[in-house]
Formats: sequence, structure tokens, C-alpha cells
Amino acid sequence: MWFITVLVFILILSVLIFVHEFFHFITAKRNGIRVEEFGMGLPPRIFGFYRENGKTHFFWGNKKIETKSTVYSLNWIPFGGFNNIYGMDSRIKEPGSFWIKNIGTRAKVIFAGVMGNFLLACVLFSIVFASGAPQAIEEEVPEGAFDVGIQIVQVLANSPAESAGIRAGDKIIKMESSGENIIIEEVEDVQNFTNQHLDETIVLTIQRGNESLEISVVPRSDFPEGEGPMGIALTKTARIPYPLHMAVLKGCEYSFWLVGATVNAFFEMIKGAIIGQPLTGVELAGPIGIGNLVSQMVTLGPMYVVQFTAILSINLFILNLLPFPALDGGYLLFLLIEKIKKTPVKQEVEILLNQIGFALLMLLMIIITFKDLQKLF
Repeated sequence: MWFITVLVFILILSVLIFVHEFFHFITAKRNGIRVEEFGMGLPPRIFGFYRENGKTHFFWGNKKIETKSTVYSLNWIPFGGFNNIYGMDSRIKEPGSFWIKNIGTRAKVIFAGVMGNFLLACVLFSIVFASGAPQAIEEEVPEGAFDVGIQIVQVLANSPAESAGIRAGDKIIKMESSGENIIIEEVEDVQNFTNQHLDETIVLTIQRGNESLEISVVPRSDFPEGEGPMGIALTKTARIPYPLHMAVLKGCEYSFWLVGATVNAFFEMIKGAIIGQPLTGVELAGPIGIGNLVSQMVTLGPMYVVQFTAILSINLFILNLLPFPALDGGYLLFLLIEKIKKTPVKQEVEILLNQIGFALLMLLMIIITFKDLQKLF
């Protein structure tokens, strides 16, 4: 299982990064900016090719190629891709270079990457809605819905459910305790049976993706306000497929909603941290935390993996737009300053700020990864 999880994790990151870099690439090319190399994966290079004078030239390895055409390469490290946009870092002002273009064109090239991630999310959410997106059902089950069940949507920290190994996304099929059992059809069935067997061992029959599991849990009679005996939140869900045109509309609509909800949660988290009241239920995840979530999505099924990839793409869209050095938003901020003061930010200042920004991002990633490891052990 871990091998499949690793493969899916690599595939997800590769798709997210590749789409981001491809939109930088295609926008640069369409605006007359030369891209020295566009690579799939990260160096070292396996092989590459370029077209010159009507001929295609292939070559192996990392040797330097003297050409004004774009080199397309396949590289050994299987994570996304990269661009070498001519003159972007060196600020060379020659025909075909990044810095010979006006501020609007340069901003368009920078913004294209994050826009690619947003459009990818729209496409992926559209696929989910077309194939049958898991949705909460308030009243009657809509016509055409399938995979109806009572699903766990949240497992609270330090709760009996968490200790028992219950996960968000699990569906409760049956409950049994003291010789009494019940088939679960409504949220109230779970609540009533649990309240009748507080401080007793209840065996839950759980559907987790294609697996059927039996998990024992002891619901507590003494619990924090708002958490409940088992420490779970439940809802009735079903998968509801939409026609293609409706799926595309709902996919785009949901992407916009998710951007707003994520930005709002981000600012609430910052506000809470400033006033000493961090927002509960919101956590940052590093590679290990994301890998753990990928493992859960793989267990639940392919559509959950697609949906999770779309959510990550929205998060990458928002993260990269932050006006912070080393991110696309930082480059856009430098262009805005250039627009206001009529001259570019000094190259040495931009390089220094980007180095500091990158170092801080790496430090944040190390801290988050350390916290992810603490949760595992």
C-alpha cells in the first residue's frame, strides 16, 4: 500500500508543478519571449531535443547545447517540470528576453503559472461532479444518486474515535454492542445507539473505500462540550452525477467558492494567532502530512484522489499569489513597485530578498515537517 501511496503522491505533485510551469512556458512563448529549456521532471537530464533549421536534434545527458531554439528535456527526478526563461534572472535586454518586455507582459507570464493551477482545479472538480461527487444530503435522496450512506466528515483530536483509528471519509454501516445491533440508515441511528451504550464497547462496521472493517470504540459519557461521545461529525452523503455542462459549471463555481473559503480561513488563522486565539480545525501540512492524506484518499478511491488534487491545486494557487519573496506573488509585487517608481527594484536587492524569502519558506517547511513527525510518533 505504501508503494502505491508514494507513486500517487509523486504523480499528484508532478501534475501540479507541471501544469504551473507549462502555463509560464506557453504564455512566455506566445508573447515572444524565448524559453531556453522546458523540462519534464527536474535535472539531471536524461535526454533532450530541439528543432533548428527544420530538423529535430536529439541528445543525451547534461551537455550544454548552443541553440536559440527551445530545448525540450526529460529529467531523472520525477517532480513536475521547469522553465529557463531567457533573461529573467540575468536581466539581459536582448531580442526575445524577458526583461525587454513591458511590465504588463512580464506580469502576465508570472501570473500564468498560478492561473494554470486554478484552471486545473476547475477541470478536476468538473470530472468529480460528472462522475458523481460525494455530497451531503439534507432531505430526500436525489434521483440518480448512488453510494448513499452515513459518512464521518470529521474526527476530533484526542477523541475515542481517533484512538480507535476511525478516519474522516469512513462510512458507518452497522453498530453492535451487548448483543444488540443496528443497520445504520440515518445520522440519528448512530446518535441514538451511541447514547444507549455510553462507556460500553461498540463495534462499528466501517466501509473505507473498497474495504469493510470492524472497529471497536468506547463512547465516553463525560466529554467536552460540542464534541460528543465518540468525537466525530456525521452527515448523510451520496454520490450525485451531473451532466457534463452542469459538471463544468459546478466545478468552476466550487473552485471560486473554495478560493474564498481558504483565503478567509487563512486570514482568520493569522488574526487568531495575533490575538492569541488560534483557529481550531485549521492546520498546515508539510510533505509528510500531505503524504498521510494521500494515503487516506487512495484508500477511499480514485475520485477522492482527484478531488484532493484539485484542493491542493487551489491551495497552490493561493500560496503562490502571496506577496512574499521567492513566490510568484513576490515577483508581481516587485513589478508593482517598478510600475509605481518607474524603475525596477535593484537586481541585488531582489536577489537578496528572494534568498531570504526562500530560506524562510524552507524553515517553515522544516517546522511543519517536524510537527507532522510528532503526530506520527
